[in-house]
Amino acid sequence: MTNSSASDPFSAVAPYYDLLMQSIPYLWWMHYVETLLDYFDRPTQKVLDLCCGTGNLSELMAMSGYTVVGVDRSAAMIEQARRKAQENRSNVRYFVQDAAELELGETFDLVVSLFDSLNNITEPARFAEAMRRAYHHLNSNGVFIFDLNTEYAFVRKFFDQTQLDERAPLRYRWRSQYDQATRLCTVQMEFWVNEGETERYFTEVHTQRAYSEQEVRGMLYEAGFAEVHVFDAYTLHPPERRSDRVFYVALR
Repeated sequence: MTNSSASDPFSAVAPYYDLLMQSIPYLWWMHYVETLLDYFDRPTQKVLDLCCGTGNLSELMAMSGYTVVGVDRSAAMIEQARRKAQENRSNVRYFVQDAAELELGETFDLVVSLFDSLNNITEPARFAEAMRRAYHHLNSNGVFIFDLNTEYAFVRKFFDQTQLDERAPLRYRWRSQYDQATRLCTVQMEFWVNEGETERYFTEVHTQRAYSEQEVRGMLYEAGFAEVHVFDAYTLHPPERRSDRVFYVALR
């Protein structure tokens, strides 16, 4: 059995992350981000993909004509992203950096963070610092777009997932536990993957925090953003009581 390290909870799954995410319609997600940019009339060329994982969105945006930089705190994920960039012969630059310690020395038209990546920042002070760092990496007319899982998603155990079909290249079982007092959702993850004639089993433990809209708005305004808009995921409508994912659009 293999366990991921506490400092890099994505280290074990990194080589198999694309198998795990193979059903994700990255192009559709990118088009939704572009819809939000058009809605607020914010032309964009230079993009920072914050918490970029293995670079799937970064590479897609680069192929669509954007100039892209990707950062992630997981060295194992960035290793996969750099391999992908080399295979694609793309010009995406990747760096190992924590969102709450971001320091690139350049600014962007858009900072984007998708797939509830920022929920993984479980300390509110560090989350607020990530908001400030994003602000300072934007041009004067820049936009920060990100999505978050809501408390409703954690209470309803949307993280509980199982894929044990023997034909699947990656099999997994996830079980979550949400603590309403701490607002932390801990997900125990088990994985099985075939490597030749052998089967590898490993585990990871991921923790996410539920942030209220009031908290996030306050942090964004405190960071310096002039406007903050919140949408029910994939729409231009405000969140509802049962919204399990919301998108924030913060305008500099």
